[in-house]
Amino acid sequence: ADRAMLRASSLLLACLAAVQAFNAPMAFSPKGALASSLASKPLVAAAPVSQRSFALDALQMSCTKDTRGYKMPMRKQCMLLKKRANNAMSVSFSHIRTHKTQAVNLQWKRIFWPEGNCYVKLRISTKAIKTLKTKPLNELAAKAGLDLKKHRCG
Repeated sequence: ADRAMLRASSLLLACLAAVQAFNAPMAFSPKGALASSLASKPLVAAAPVSQRSFALDALQMSCTKDTRGYKMPMRKQCMLLKKRANNAMSVSFSHIRTHKTQAVNLQWKRIFWPEGNCYVKLRISTKAIKTLKTKPLNELAAKAGLDLKKHRCG
């Protein structure tokens, strides 16, 4: 029971230290009955502001891809309709069922945006390409919460 409690408290302290490295400019020192022996010295020294902002930028860039000055989403998802892969079953002749994913047919397309009087480069599904023939780009982008100014070409 003591080991489990010590493990849980050390995990909690590690999580708090990770949050502390991004938020607080001071060093973190634990307070409490379990950590009274450790209270004399700080566990984690706070990172300088420049290192913290660099870490946040690195975290953001790991989720996006920078292409010619603007960020592209790395997720396999349509930017206009928010379509993603579907979980399905592959059924054999003997009716053995195995899991598979049905991927979305995504294409990079340059689309003319009349309101901005320029082209925007978007990663959209073929279904969205067909939808663009009947609905305006502004309407679909507003519904998806997409800022078209960030995706201008040239």
